[in-house]
Amino acid sequence: MDKQNSQEHSTETKSGASSQVVKPNLVAMQLQLLPYDILRGILSRLSIKEVVRMSILSREWRQLRMCHPDLVFTEDTFGSYTITNTDQESMTFDELMKFDAKKREWLNRKFINNVDSVLHPFWCASNTSTITLEKFVVKSGLRRKHKYYIDKWVSFSTAARAKHIAYDFTSDVHCFGSYFDKYKYVFPLCSLTGTNGSCIKYLDLGYVCLKLPPGFCGITNLKKLTLNMVSINGDDLQCLLLSCTLLESLSIESCSSSSSLCVRQELSRLQYLRVRHCKLEMMEFHAPNLTKFEFDDQLMQTVLKQSSKLSEAIFVSNMRLCDGYDDDLDYIFTELPTALPHVHTLLLLLTASQVERFCNTQDNFIGLRQLNMNLDIFFDPYDDNWAMGLVNLLKLAPLLEELEVHMDCDRYCSPNPRTVTAAQGPLHHHLKNVYMSGFCDVLGLAELALYILGNAIVLERMVVDPMAGIEGRFEH
Repeated sequence: MDKQNSQEHSTETKSGASSQVVKPNLVAMQLQLLPYDILRGILSRLSIKEVVRMSILSREWRQLRMCHPDLVFTEDTFGSYTITNTDQESMTFDELMKFDAKKREWLNRKFINNVDSVLHPFWCASNTSTITLEKFVVKSGLRRKHKYYIDKWVSFSTAARAKHIAYDFTSDVHCFGSYFDKYKYVFPLCSLTGTNGSCIKYLDLGYVCLKLPPGFCGITNLKKLTLNMVSINGDDLQCLLLSCTLLESLSIESCSSSSSLCVRQELSRLQYLRVRHCKLEMMEFHAPNLTKFEFDDQLMQTVLKQSSKLSEAIFVSNMRLCDGYDDDLDYIFTELPTALPHVHTLLLLLTASQVERFCNTQDNFIGLRQLNMNLDIFFDPYDDNWAMGLVNLLKLAPLLEELEVHMDCDRYCSPNPRTVTAAQGPLHHHLKNVYMSGFCDVLGLAELALYILGNAIVLERMVVDPMAGIEGRFEH
């Protein structure tokens, strides 16, 4: 039997006749000839870097990268870090600074060249209007002097109707303050309006300047906005937020604006709000559908009007790192129940000495059901007074049902025994479940545990775990 006949098969029919099955057309099974949607689905399971590597294997595959829906460029994946060894120990300080600047610029140039090489087939395509992206992300340490290249990427990402756009230039940031705004790339918000901008649903910007152009009409379909180290004045920020009528998630971190952020018009779709490392004396939002709020001790006064659906709040004390005394914290802790009257779940990251300040709080958390207290122990408390602060906090939450106390305390427990008596406080009529981790000989912790055992009259379950652990939901 010759080679051709050996590849052909016959099947017996009911009448006894045989019919040949046509040999599969191997050409039609080639990857690049698959339907666009199927090919796009296959490539979406690979990173863009993997697709680029795959495309060099054959001439027919060179255009496959144009089918990838997610273009994500980071310094880890598209940066080059192979630098000739240099004896830095013998350098003076000035020489070392110059060397670091040259190295940084060399890495930026390599990153730009790598990104441009990936995008080149898109720019050369005969019909760019058919290119659509799900995600376009750039994360690097580029600055305003690289404007020519960044402008091209911004134009391409909007023309490709990307739904998720991110330009995060926070890498390698060592200096802060308005003086350094001159190094930040000025992001062209005007490119996000109109037909192309209507596709954007997620926008992530880091270490850029934002200035609203005249007649800015907003990013019509934007649902999630993240601003990190962004320079924008308070009026422009307020106008930007009000122009995004479908906004559901807002994160503002380390942004320079004015001393207050007051958005007095209603943001009816906003569900998630995060404000961290922003020195604000006053913040006011009207968000009737807000369900989660994260903030820290740099936000002095908070007004969340009509936010009756707020179910979870996270508060982080940045000053816990120095564990110093600050009168501002007294004010924040006193006003916390007023700012969060309807919160159902409250997560706190504090020190033991800061918890003591709840002794002066008088207003109730009328809706609080779950309390998650996370304590950084840098220095041992001198006494057990901090436990009385937590006892008072439990008193202020009469409907509390679940309590978690996590101690980040890697310490050697003293072998010397001491007498422990329960902390004094009122009965608690709703507390059912208690979990304490990182349990150790810190003054006040055993006293708190004994208080809960004796005063939580409907307690069903209490776990005391010596293993330390602070909630992973906190971003320190």
